[in-house]
Amino acid sequence: MTETIRPLDPVRPAELIAAFALEEAATRQEIGWLNYPALPRLWQAAGDVGGDAQQVLGAFDGTTLVGLAVISRRADGGGHIDRVAVDPAQQRRGWGRRLLAHLLAREPALSIDTATANLAACSLYRHMGFVEQRRWSTPDGLELVRFDHRLALGGDGRLVGVTQCVSPNCDARPGGEPPTLLVVHNISLPPFEYGGDAIERLFTNRIDPSASPFFASIAQLRVSSHFLIRRDGELMQFVSVFDRAWHAGVSHYDGRERCNDFSVGVELEGCDFEPFSEAQYRSLIGLTAALSDSLPLTALVGHQDIAPGRKTDPGAFFDWARVRAATGLPG
Repeated sequence: MTETIRPLDPVRPAELIAAFALEEAATRQEIGWLNYPALPRLWQAAGDVGGDAQQVLGAFDGTTLVGLAVISRRADGGGHIDRVAVDPAQQRRGWGRRLLAHLLAREPALSIDTATANLAACSLYRHMGFVEQRRWSTPDGLELVRFDHRLALGGDGRLVGVTQCVSPNCDARPGGEPPTLLVVHNISLPPFEYGGDAIERLFTNRIDPSASPFFASIAQLRVSSHFLIRRDGELMQFVSVFDRAWHAGVSHYDGRERCNDFSVGVELEGCDFEPFSEAQYRSLIGLTAALSDSLPLTALVGHQDIAPGRKTDPGAFFDWARVRAATGLPG
């Protein structure tokens, strides 16, 4: 059977009915664990599934819905997990862990609340890198805890919990100096097509020249980037930020040549001719915040800015005002 995690389809009533039934069953089970009959339901009827302020992801084993994750948006732009629920008949098969891993790959800032007495949930969240922030009690005495998750850079220059696809196309930074510049690119392979694994294959020297005439023209390239952000916000890392990725080529910034020496490269899956997704902006802003915690970043620019006349990415549709306001980094 094929395992899939995807948004529920609002035009498929059967999926909404199945989601409501699963959440009801999981809630009844949790009421029993906690001995707390007042535990609130997420929805009152199948028609409530996926209200305007919520995104509902389903985990499917083949065509069978076996788990749910429900996310709402916080005022600061981060995500709050309103519910992670697994069909009681499907528990202890790793579905909760897979749902959380899916979310963490696409949401750089997440929070979740649970009862302190739900020991299994608290243990899972801590194992997945969530950190306890605060505790409080309901008027009738149920103790609750909030966990937060934020991207963090490990001592090896790789983000903790982010999908790693190691590229050989890198080398040491001259003098070992830390990067101070963040460079935004866009990429699509084949051009103007999204999805698939061609970008990972390009950055790891495994692209198949017979798969596309365009691939044949680039198969000899040896290029990489530190990070890739997919259209759905998924973040992947190819090169440690302490190493030099081969992303900028002939370039200059603020009187210095060879921007690869002192920059971090971030590829957005996209092109010059259409907007980037909301999820991509959230991931980019979260990534920049995590890098800024550990690196002396002083500026954020586009490839077009450091290689004018040669490069045009990320292009006219990139929302510089939003990113600069959120990150505080000038150009």
